[in-house]
Amino acid sequence: FFFESTYNLGLMLVYGRDGLPKDYLKAAELFKRAATDTYQPHVPSMRYLAIMLANGYANSQGIPDYAAAIYYYEMCINAKLEHFPNVRDLCINEHRSLSDAYNYAKEKNAQIRGKGRRKL
Repeated sequence: FFFESTYNLGLMLVYGRDGLPKDYLKAAELFKRAATDTYQPHVPSMRYLAIMLANGYANSQGIPDYAAAIYYYEMCINAKLEHFPNVRDLCINEHRSLSDAYNYAKEKNAQIRGKGRRKL
């Protein structure tokens, strides 16, 4: 199974195992490849990619991409999970936490921007 070995290599790069240096960008690329496989998308890869996106490990600038993370969590929640029953629960909880924080931040931003405007 291509996706399983791709996922395992991604984990090795995240944790720097078996003599490999840590490489978050390459790991995120591998998780994305496995998560979006057209034959059989790999559910744990969706979760790991979402975690990396939410924490800024999936790009060279170190900037979190919350919208993309939420997207991959939703993919994980809606995927067929016969082989990974516990992963769905993890994705649901992590999605809920991230979505709540993301929406709260958006609301606060809108409030701050609204207070800074002068009425004419």
